[in-house]
Amino acid sequence: MRKAKILATLGPASSSQSTIEAMLTAGVNAVRINMSHGSHEEHTTAINTARSAAHKLGLPLAILVDLSGPKIRTRTLKDGAPVELIPGNSIVITTREVEGTAELVSTNFAELPEAVKPDTTILLDDGALELRVEDVNGTDVLCRVIVGGLLKERKGINLPNTPLPIPSMTEKDHADLKWAMEQNVDFIALSFVRTAQDCREVKNEIKRLNRRKMGRALLVAKIEKAEAIENLDEIIAETDGVMVARGDLGVETSVELVPVYQKRIIGKAIANDRFVITATQMLQSMIDSPHPTRAEASDVANAVWDGTDAVMLSAETASGSYPIETVQTMARIIDSAETVRPSELRKPVKLTEAPTGRTSQALCKAAAYAAREMMTDKVAVFTESGLMALRLSSVRSGLQTFALTTSNDVQHQLSLIWGVTPFFHQDLEIGSEEPHIGEGTMLDLLNTQEDKTGDLLKVGEKTLLNANVVTPGETIIMMAGRLSGHGLSSSVIVWTIGEEMPRR
Repeated sequence: MRKAKILATLGPASSSQSTIEAMLTAGVNAVRINMSHGSHEEHTTAINTARSAAHKLGLPLAILVDLSGPKIRTRTLKDGAPVELIPGNSIVITTREVEGTAELVSTNFAELPEAVKPDTTILLDDGALELRVEDVNGTDVLCRVIVGGLLKERKGINLPNTPLPIPSMTEKDHADLKWAMEQNVDFIALSFVRTAQDCREVKNEIKRLNRRKMGRALLVAKIEKAEAIENLDEIIAETDGVMVARGDLGVETSVELVPVYQKRIIGKAIANDRFVITATQMLQSMIDSPHPTRAEASDVANAVWDGTDAVMLSAETASGSYPIETVQTMARIIDSAETVRPSELRKPVKLTEAPTGRTSQALCKAAAYAAREMMTDKVAVFTESGLMALRLSSVRSGLQTFALTTSNDVQHQLSLIWGVTPFFHQDLEIGSEEPHIGEGTMLDLLNTQEDKTGDLLKVGEKTLLNANVVTPGETIIMMAGRLSGHGLSSSVIVWTIGEEMPRR
């Protein structure tokens, strides 16, 4: 089973249920809704269509909503026509609303004159054009063109290494977050992250808006600013996961540093039990071509070898000509990359790192050692919130993890996590007058007069047998986290499929 997951962006090229079904069959585990484009009505339709496709195929599917963040852009140009910026020429960027020309362009960033000073670098259109500030006069910023080219309307403005006096969340982002929580999505990606406080504020808002009985939408901090790199440890501590947003990261820092930062971000995320997504231009050429370049194949493989939980497709599936073929290609590259044994990569193994003193780490490492001793690569984990499956995944022990949960929300959410195959298992009856698991909690089960541990294990066994992921007589490792603090909780069990009672 493929361990690294595929996150695909939905858009005009992938709006039909038949296309989404084909993408899911090809290997998509999660879909991304990009709030920089489209309306709430359009995105609601996309989510419902994706969920219908997944339900028809009987597959779990995670939904990630990517908030826009503050977008600093140029405004309109005269007659809507591109203008050519000539190296060495002067150009003024103004906060006044004017029709743009090659000599004068307006911006929506009212604070630009306060944010820049002489010698500040201004990049336009994802770094394709470069300006150097020479003077600031009221609402106008006088610049010299360093790298020229054609400038079209409403192109992005980047100010690398320049602190910006604006919040990560705009009014639109707050409205989008409220809408996303109403749709019960699984992940919220936050743009323009610079400090841990940015994450704390949004995580608190997610908790306030949460409607789930078990768990909540998880926060993904997009690492795309130089300040985020400087504050990486603090940001990782305050978020649930991170995204290596290589597009803006390359513009905000430098292209040659992106591979360095990618490895650093992935390594730190895994070391701190956070999931990580690698994004941007992974199979860029497949927007227009049915085949990737060799360099792109190597890029995807290296992200897999770095240990990323998921690789993301953007325009390739949102607006490209070959969305299904792109997913098929991505899946084949991952499959091929995962034939390389971890020992061949010479990367640090978490099992050899310093003790943390955490019960969850002890259980996960115990499961990994038990699996090695019993010569199995499979572990089943009962989890109510999904947390123990996340912890086990972060050990990167190479185990195939089967997460057993009575929560549909948790099942869908875990489909994005490295090495985890989530299954919904049926409620276990604990008496005619008692609630079922899923309606109550594991505590309800364990507080009954009878010991139902064996019954619960048999339910998990039946779920795995029905899914054809285990066979009778096969030995696997079963574990459970803090389900209630009693009985089966905090357990690691050697479990032979078909036995009356597992060996403890």
